[in-house]
Formats: sequence, structure tokens, C-alpha cells
Amino acid sequence: MSVSQDFMEDIKNYITINDILQVRVLENLDTATYYSRVNDISEGRLVIAWPTHRRIRLLVHRDQILEFHYFHDEVPHEFSGLVDEMSTEPLPEITIILSNIITRVQRRQNFRIKAMIPVEITGTIKGPRDDSIIPLNIRTVTCDFSAGGIAIRYSKMIPEGSLLEIKLSLPDNAPVIKLPCCVVYSENQEDQRSTYRTGIRYLAITESERARIVRYVYQTQLKGLHP
Repeated sequence: MSVSQDFMEDIKNYITINDILQVRVLENLDTATYYSRVNDISEGRLVIAWPTHRRIRLLVHRDQILEFHYFHDEVPHEFSGLVDEMSTEPLPEITIILSNIITRVQRRQNFRIKAMIPVEITGTIKGPRDDSIIPLNIRTVTCDFSAGGIAIRYSKMIPEGSLLEIKLSLPDNAPVIKLPCCVVYSENQEDQRSTYRTGIRYLAITESERARIVRYVYQTQLKGLHP
């Protein structure tokens, strides 16, 4: 099954209209829990009632990431999503783009797409001797991409835990995204012994940068559904 099909199947199988949602602000999970309801599902987006707590609406803005919890078949599930649109007429509603896969309550997995995004990677790694440091300066493209990190193929192993900086060039006519990152794995490829697949996780990312990535992933998934 393709990523785009996974994206839509995830929504159809795990959430339905009229499901009750608990909503919190991702950046501040100590805030009160707000409540909402799924009003509609269209093109992979959820249209939900504006979340309220004791009849007070949650203060939200476009491109904000929210955290959602709900029960499906009496099992707790969770996901996060990007505020895409807001409307007050005829009913107060918010349109949400899912930024990761809906899961039972556990560690979440971001929606990941296979995409060749130009990336520049700089930093230093430990050399063969404990006291040696090797500078790193790589210009390549991603082999997959998500709101949580990227993966690349490279001719050498980059040690796990290496701290790097990446510059991502999204095809959206906006500035390059520059992020501090950490290598989470670097594995030799069975089909290409001279190549290592290296996973890199973002360590810090702004709300606007994450919003650009989530939108790009969402738009790419939709293109895969509409040939």
C-alpha cells in the first residue's frame, strides 16, 4: 500500500464523524483540556467543532499544532494536527491537517513520504581515533521526509548521536529551513553495500517551519491519491 493510501486508510479506519475529541495545545500540554467533535472528513482533513472548555473557546491560530486524544472502539487513540482553516459561520469550526499517523496511545509516528528534497548537512563527527574530529559537509537529497526528521543515503556511516545542522530547500518559494539535528541511525543497505541509510531527527523546529513541512507532506500525499 502506498503512503498516500496509508494516509487515507488511517483516517477512514480510525476516526469517524461525531467522534468526541480531547484537544490540547502541543507546545503547552499543561493547559486545560478542551473538547470537540468531528463534524466532517474531507480530502484527508478533519473539520471539527471549535474546541471549548466550560463554554470558552480555545485560542488558536492558523498553522498551530494541536494534540488530540479520543476513544475508538473503546481504545484510546491519539494524533496531532495542524490548524489549516478557521471559520465562525454558520458554525464555529476548525479544519485540521493530520501531521502524524493515528495510533493507540503510544509513541507516535509522523507521516513519512518518499521525496527528494535538496539538503545541505554540516557538522563534525568522531574520527577513527578517539581524539580525532572530522568535519562534515554534505550536499544531497532526502530519500524520505516527515515533520519529525529526514533520511538520506550516504557513502559513509555517520555515528549515531552525531549533532548536525541541516538546510532544507522545500519547493514552496519560501526561505531555506535551517535546523539543528541528531543522527538516530546509520545502517548499511543490503542492496547497496557501499551506501548507508542515515536517519536524522530534528532537535528544534519553529511552529512556522513545522507548518511548512506538514503542508508539503499533506499536498504530496494528495497528489498520490489523484493521478
